[in-house]
Amino acid sequence: MTYEAQGAQQDVIDSTAPVLVVLGGAGTGKTTTAVAAARRHLDRADEKLALRRQAAQRSGRRTRLPAPERVLFLSFSRTAVAQILDRSSGVIGPLAPRLEIATFHGFAWRIITSFGQHHGYPAPQTVLSEAQRLFEASTTGSGLTYDDLLPVANRLLALEKVRDHYSSRYGLVICDEFQDTDDQEWQFLQRIAPAARRILLGDANQCIYAGFKKIDADARIATAMLLSGAEKIPLPPISWRDPSGTLPAAAEAALRRDFAHPAIRTAADGGRISVTDYTSGHGHAEVIDLVRAARKNGHTVAIFTHTNQATFSLSDALRVEGMVHELVGLTEAYGEALAAQLALLKFALDLPGSNVLRALAIYVQATEQKKRTARVPLANQMLAPATNSVLRNALKRLARDLRDAVEGGEHSDLTRLAEVITNAYSTVGASRGQETWLQAARQTRFALTKLADGASIAAVEQEMLRARDDALVGTVTARRAPIQVMNLHQTKGREADVTILLLGSDEYHGSEREPFPTGSKLLYVVMTRARKTAHLVVPDLAHPLWRPLVAALR
Repeated sequence: MTYEAQGAQQDVIDSTAPVLVVLGGAGTGKTTTAVAAARRHLDRADEKLALRRQAAQRSGRRTRLPAPERVLFLSFSRTAVAQILDRSSGVIGPLAPRLEIATFHGFAWRIITSFGQHHGYPAPQTVLSEAQRLFEASTTGSGLTYDDLLPVANRLLALEKVRDHYSSRYGLVICDEFQDTDDQEWQFLQRIAPAARRILLGDANQCIYAGFKKIDADARIATAMLLSGAEKIPLPPISWRDPSGTLPAAAEAALRRDFAHPAIRTAADGGRISVTDYTSGHGHAEVIDLVRAARKNGHTVAIFTHTNQATFSLSDALRVEGMVHELVGLTEAYGEALAAQLALLKFALDLPGSNVLRALAIYVQATEQKKRTARVPLANQMLAPATNSVLRNALKRLARDLRDAVEGGEHSDLTRLAEVITNAYSTVGASRGQETWLQAARQTRFALTKLADGASIAAVEQEMLRARDDALVGTVTARRAPIQVMNLHQTKGREADVTILLLGSDEYHGSEREPFPTGSKLLYVVMTRARKTAHLVVPDLAHPLWRPLVAALR
């Protein structure tokens, strides 16, 4: 991308403050400017290192010089990491290998796998998913849960050896959306290379996790300003995503619940934001029509729903229509799909420890669970197929197909085996989550090609299990696709030419009432993701959080 810093953006790049707090609204270029600042920091560090090298050469003394500095860029979601990677390539240039971009939990997992084996967490470690926990007789010693990762990493960072390693590695740590850090995440952020510079990017108006994370964005920003040497640079409210300012102005009005503001009317009259009603079904047909129109014009599309269940359901509807898309943010389902496909592979090759039924049950749970405390019926039936004769017969057919695919020998027809595994989930009559299964199948096919090329099954198993863990902690970056579907809480850091928000009739947005001080930030975030057009697809009676906006747009 072509990037030219303007005004306060250049101040961010030029700053050498120990702690720099950069505040700016959606689309103001915070992340791209931070990447440019990272490049400037690395350039300065390289100049200093070159001077030290020259001084050592002139002195004639052999001096051990430090390795070139690196920059760590932390974000909260895998989707945001993918966007940062997209935006940074043309800005960071040849220094890209020295800019490490990771999620909080992905970086914590890196610390654990690098140092944990010597301090109470022996290899191999694994991540215990929420779905998997419901099928464990005991979770003791069976892995680290998602909630374990930061506390364990914090304990390891308190060790001198670990602290020194990262202190020598990073000269700058950047945190995106730092206003969303809870106390544990904030402590983690401060413990990584404590002497390194910090650039903290934030916007209190985009703090959409306050309710379930129990955080206060304004208080976190105030805390950051108390750090030694902290300086603040606010970016002007100019959107690089929508230079006309139409959608940002409408979003600002919606944030304030000022639905009579002319900006909302201007956006509606100009066709920049629209409402489409649906009176039956789930709104899938209306969404599909909007997607077709957008793609016909060559536009990228991001579709937002309110729940994971709604996301899976819409994804399945898109698949029926042949619309290739990326299912964003549902890393647990993708990770457990990899584990289930590995189990199918081991079963086909008649290897011990496949436990196919359990692996399939966990995957079903990951795609269908509403509550974290109970197994869904289909998952239970996977474990006891005798209770469902149709499922039992389908599983028998799948077992026969898997064994037939390798009937001529261990690796006789891995192409056929890949097809059987790819189609396995639909073979047993399940439908929810097809896209995550197919995304995982691409990884499984790649693993099978390695097997065909002579890799051992142990090496393939290790690679697939590592890919599963990486998916669960957000290390795997999203596959680029022109149509993306996600829960609306995954929207931060995202942008597309056209956005579509699908609302349901029975949504729950917590106990807030007008003026929805936290919920209104969702309106702001969702309305500022579009470069060109934002659509709302709504039922007869939308939730009160959205209802006044819908009425104003009509």
